[in-house]
Amino acid sequence: MDSFEKIYRRYAPALRKFVVGMIKDAALAEDIVQNIFMRMLSGKMDFRSDESLRNWLYVCARNEVISTLRSKWKSGKVEISEGLIQDADDPASESLSTAMLSALKTMPPKRAEVFRLCKMEDLTNEEVAQRLGISVRTVEKHLQLAYTDIRQHMS
Repeated sequence: MDSFEKIYRRYAPALRKFVVGMIKDAALAEDIVQNIFMRMLSGKMDFRSDESLRNWLYVCARNEVISTLRSKWKSGKVEISEGLIQDADDPASESLSTAMLSALKTMPPKRAEVFRLCKMEDLTNEEVAQRLGISVRTVEKHLQLAYTDIRQHMS
């Protein structure tokens, strides 16, 4: 058994569980985990030996979930209707969207607005700062706090 297969067998089940916990969709979670390992195998992901492999994989999984949600948002497969974000092609992803929306609802209004503009409308921090009349540093702080709120809400 080669080292990649050992890494896959050791970490893939835990990563799948982690991703399912975030998005509540086993099939999409499997795709995300497969993408991570395929990118790792192809050398498209940069792992430094001084990092913990486990931590690095979990960060990759989180980033891949965010990327997947962002691409669904941009492609129009996710739409806002009656206060819920829904995926037009995948009813199972409604639970993830509902969880994210629920986390956004618990945030202070300005923080939720900054997160929505930056991550869902794909505006730069500078554009959001200008639109809301706040500093770029304030936008960055709101995003940092929003990520913390979402992680706490989803755990």
